[in-house]
Amino acid sequence: MMYSLLVVDNEPIIVESILDMFARTDALDLEVYGAYSSTEALKLLTTTKIDVVLTDIRMPGMSGIELHREIIKHWPWCKVIFLSGYNDFDFIQEVMRNGGVDYLLKTEGNQAIIRAVQKAVQALSDAIEVENLINKSKKQMQMIQPYLQKELLWGLVQGEPHALQTMHDQFREMNIPLSSAKPTIVVIGRIDQWSETASSVDKSLLLFAVQNIAEEYFSQSTNLVSFDFAQKTKLVWLIQTKEASDSAIDSSSTEIRGRMVAFVKGAVEMIQHTCKQLIKLNVSFAVGTTYRDWNHVSEQFEHLQLLMSRGLGLGHELLLLEQQAADMDPHAIDRELRKQMNKLNLLQSLLDNGQKEQFFYEYGSIMKAVAMTAPQSNPVKMEVYFTLISIFLSYMNRWGVQEEIGKQTNLGKMTMLDCQASWEEVVDYFYALANRLFDQKMSVQGFQQNDVIRQVQQYVKQNLAGDLSLNRIGDVVGHNPSYLSRLYKQIASEGLSDYIMAARLSKAKELLWENKLKIHEISKVVGFLSEQSFYRFFRKAVELTPQEYRERAIMSTNATEK
Repeated sequence: MMYSLLVVDNEPIIVESILDMFARTDALDLEVYGAYSSTEALKLLTTTKIDVVLTDIRMPGMSGIELHREIIKHWPWCKVIFLSGYNDFDFIQEVMRNGGVDYLLKTEGNQAIIRAVQKAVQALSDAIEVENLINKSKKQMQMIQPYLQKELLWGLVQGEPHALQTMHDQFREMNIPLSSAKPTIVVIGRIDQWSETASSVDKSLLLFAVQNIAEEYFSQSTNLVSFDFAQKTKLVWLIQTKEASDSAIDSSSTEIRGRMVAFVKGAVEMIQHTCKQLIKLNVSFAVGTTYRDWNHVSEQFEHLQLLMSRGLGLGHELLLLEQQAADMDPHAIDRELRKQMNKLNLLQSLLDNGQKEQFFYEYGSIMKAVAMTAPQSNPVKMEVYFTLISIFLSYMNRWGVQEEIGKQTNLGKMTMLDCQASWEEVVDYFYALANRLFDQKMSVQGFQQNDVIRQVQQYVKQNLAGDLSLNRIGDVVGHNPSYLSRLYKQIASEGLSDYIMAARLSKAKELLWENKLKIHEISKVVGFLSEQSFYRFFRKAVELTPQEYRERAIMSTNATEK
């Protein structure tokens, strides 16, 4: 990260010499500003983020200490280093009371100033690791923990690989009272009908009430966690036994399975009745009748979802049981597909975000699951096919690339499933289309980035004597200064400050060669505060003074004319 330094002193020669010193210092990556009064400094502070201020204490009008009080109003984290020509103990005490980073005498020399600025920058870097910020983060984590728990649990019932791989540690970190080693029963609940006047807060309170009722019935014998989904219309309960031995629950044991399933079913019946009596809420349930390890919880969840959807229109307060034999489930062949189909919306976000590698990984998983289903006329295949059409058409319409992509791809073929000779051809068609969309996105992104670089360079060349701060250039091209600095270096393979110096040097050489302006005039044209700073810069870059370079240019011109 690039930090910004502001030097404030009512003596211009001090400001210019310090700015010149930091311009020649490689130890720090700083953007430096100068101000010749507290008033000028405050004007800059209202528009520009400043991280470190190096200021004189005794200045006409507003003193450095008064300036510090104003600084922290604009940029509370800003570190202030006070400079003085007076070894005054009273001033030092006042500085420390106001939280100054350091106090230096002007006679201590340049190295002391550099060390003090380095110390201030290091303090800024370390600030994000201080203990009170960590404690604050922990408190914030506690506040959002229910949302993180819900995100993890939703991933588990969806069969997401990352959720399954990390569940052991995350259960512990998020205080979820379940074991990653024990099998689980899934129960789905549905609020049959919300009151038309029920607000979002009302719904949340009633869902909490249902949860509290469930815990009353389940807490003695089981561990239970729950969350809502489908816009607060459905609930998921994940239930495990409290028995210490994992082997005590064996899904192949009829006696144990029957006893625990009977308990769950009986508890759900009581919960359903209590919800109606106490909180006037009709709730339907679909109950899992087998324990599943976590890798197969998503199958049970999907099956219960299908049971619940079949029960629509049969009235309120349904109590449905999972079919126990796999051969009784006509939808068993589609379970893996249904799990993969839940990722279709993910494809759209991956396409939008330009995440090509992950897109094709998820796309391949979905289409592989589809290929294992019935023949091409299978309705599920049609659902996947036309969902993909919706995703791609939506993307092309939003980004206005339909005409351009249409030049490379027969988009008319996309809307006619019968035109595809096989499902493999369907897979290849959408794969090729996605590839072209990603290539087009990268091409546009590259053009936009190069256009930003062009705008920056054009502005620098036209404003060498003006404001070339990162903040100003960022405003011109519409980017955050820190981001712009990183982007420029990534695209142009050099730092923006290096380009500015190179542009100043090139212009200075051009003007010296033309021999129309005096050297002190050239120094102003190319953006130097003083002729002395220009001389030092030029000699370091060319190993000649500006005058020596001009004389050689004149000799070269004369020799050419002869």
